[in-house]
Amino acid sequence: MSDDLHAVAEAFRSSMPVGGRVSVFRVDPLDRTGIPMAQANLIEPGKPATMGHGYGFTGIEAEVGALGELCEEVHIGRHVAEAPRFIGSFAELSGSQAVVDPLTLCLPAGSDYTPDAVLPWVEAHRWPSGEAVLVPREWVAAYPYQLGEAARLITPITNGLGAGFDLEHAIGHGIMEALQRDGNVLSYRALDQGAVVELDVVREPAVRDLLEHLHGLGIEVQVKLAATDFGMTNLYVVGNDRGEPTVPIQVTACGEAVHPDRDRALRKALLEFCGSRSRKAATHGPIPLVRASLPSDYVERQLAATMLEEEEPRALAAMVEWMEQDAATLRDRLAPRVFSERTRHPFSALPTVPAAAVASSQDRLALLVARLAAEGMEVLYVDCSPPGGSPVRVVKVIVPGLESETMSYHRIGWRGVRRLRERGDPLLLDAPQEGAKPVRLRPEDEERAGGPAWFDAALADRIVGSLYPMYRETGTFSAQLALAQRRGHAVPA
Repeated sequence: MSDDLHAVAEAFRSSMPVGGRVSVFRVDPLDRTGIPMAQANLIEPGKPATMGHGYGFTGIEAEVGALGELCEEVHIGRHVAEAPRFIGSFAELSGSQAVVDPLTLCLPAGSDYTPDAVLPWVEAHRWPSGEAVLVPREWVAAYPYQLGEAARLITPITNGLGAGFDLEHAIGHGIMEALQRDGNVLSYRALDQGAVVELDVVREPAVRDLLEHLHGLGIEVQVKLAATDFGMTNLYVVGNDRGEPTVPIQVTACGEAVHPDRDRALRKALLEFCGSRSRKAATHGPIPLVRASLPSDYVERQLAATMLEEEEPRALAAMVEWMEQDAATLRDRLAPRVFSERTRHPFSALPTVPAAAVASSQDRLALLVARLAAEGMEVLYVDCSPPGGSPVRVVKVIVPGLESETMSYHRIGWRGVRRLRERGDPLLLDAPQEGAKPVRLRPEDEERAGGPAWFDAALADRIVGSLYPMYRETGTFSAQLALAQRRGHAVPA
């Protein structure tokens, strides 16, 4: 198994652009959990550094994860830059070819989009038919800078990325990421519903051991239930660190996962939680600490390349405020919501399928597609695989109807409207009101959501408040540099 993973890591590394420099190093020494966490970096002349992070029970698992994430972001950026563009409006283009209606893609409430809006589009394909269909270009990019132009409708995000050695694996990975975001978009962080999972059965010995290890460190792990949509267990893991974290921001760590096999979801969410602690320290820790802990050539180059003017102002201001807090203050800030408990749900009662039923990438993808199709949803993918005969496959998956970024960018679709209506949430209004914005839906989606709706964006911003960095983090070292500048200091020695 270890030999296979080393081969995977080498294939990912070999797919990087000629002339770029790849480095991989461990960042887990910045934490005390002992779970391996790796960071992979691509440095290309004249371009910002691209990074990937990975975690696992072994170092090679972490390295594969980091290089795989790096592959996703690098090759998707290349594809967005090189793919042919189709310029036109939905109304114009849909008369002659298949085009995805942006109203199905979870627009921000109050969006000024109209079917006559001229947009750049790129080609995607339906799975499994392979039929070509145009999608807005900004839904393919992982980051705004990859567009090379201003985004028209949304802020590009990394949701739906996948990499592997066959399309089935990559597409399945992308679907599960999209499902994960859709399942927790209205149920965690500032909207945490307090649904704690009681771990009455934990089958994997390594997971049991890790839970006991974290408890011994004074980290009170909470496994929480985000959703069971599509008959799959969607979890997230947080942990109230009663000990002494290396960096205060580590108390805000979170790991997320969805999988047809609930045991795999638990494993992934728990490991990602541990990895999040290390990553947050490496990305936002004090500069003297990262200089002492990480390779000096990486740290100094990244410090020199950091451009604060490219940061989202709200995220930068909120993260700088976090940098000034100690662990106790951040812990108290999270306690009423992130660490809340209102209901308990036995792990053994959550939906699952036998591990053997989804052991292969082909079987896993077939199940995912069937579950989505049962709810009237289709899977689209953009093949961003590297050229030149590489065995690596990289995709961006888009599933019209799934949702994300409601509390950060006010994006909401018919599923979000229905969820908020069902629980009587004040964020959802049935009539216009000051601070509320109309939810943009097709007539048929508006009908199945229960009628027209307005999203109280002003209330959403108040609810998120000082928890905004749990939604949108700043880039590497940005908050520490901004904090130093505000205090009138140079880069810390």
